[in-house]
Amino acid sequence: MASKEKIVLRELINCSLDDQLLVREIRNQKTVRSSMYTDHEINLNEHLNWISRLKTDDRQIVFVVFSSNQKPIGVISVNAIDRLHKKADWAYYLDENERGGLGAVLEYNFLNFLFKELDLDKLNCEVIETNPAVVKLHKKFLFQEEGFRRSNIIKNDVRIGVHFLGITKDEWLKGSSSVYEKYGSVFDKYDVVIETKKGNVDDTLSLIEQTRSKNNVNWMALLRICVEKDPDVSKPIIQEILRLDREISDLTAKLVTE
Repeated sequence: MASKEKIVLRELINCSLDDQLLVREIRNQKTVRSSMYTDHEINLNEHLNWISRLKTDDRQIVFVVFSSNQKPIGVISVNAIDRLHKKADWAYYLDENERGGLGAVLEYNFLNFLFKELDLDKLNCEVIETNPAVVKLHKKFLFQEEGFRRSNIIKNDVRIGVHFLGITKDEWLKGSSSVYEKYGSVFDKYDVVIETKKGNVDDTLSLIEQTRSKNNVNWMALLRICVEKDPDVSKPIIQEILRLDREISDLTAKLVTE
């Protein structure tokens, strides 16, 4: 019996910096950008800021898809997670060299994960009308088309529509066996492992980053109170903070220029 190809899904925030940077290369592939709402090339700072926001955003989980040789080959995201109503949106994209049956394998395994492990009751997705193959694929996995919003976004200066699709937990649990009967021979070629560890407690830099992000909220609240309640007293203090910040910036610049 042939050995299965192992595919690992690991949260983006738990990946190495090298792998995170490789994800940016996949995001910037033309075939990937053409299926997105926004299709500009993502610069490094924008990419790193996106990853930073994910570390404190409990309404999003982004997984990197790793091939059997531990190379990033795609991304699967769960967005707009609503724990009150037990629903979410999802999307995925693969490296342009990884088309074919892998997308179906990921969809089958990820639907099982979302409905059984994350305990969602409803899953939604949106697909632009220039990507009918993805609409067809989702329908093979029991998604129902719930609407079509005409002329909804602009791509290449042309207004195009968006398909809205969804599936319930009950629909998936009742119908997933029929999906397996049709495509199980493909699914069985892969061993898909989904790592769900949240955060990396050993990564001190990440912990500092998360703590600073939370403390920024406190800082802005304090700043607002000071300026609104007693501006004459608070403004000189703020000016001194800014002066020291500039001094810190100058010292930091020496580190990277000397």
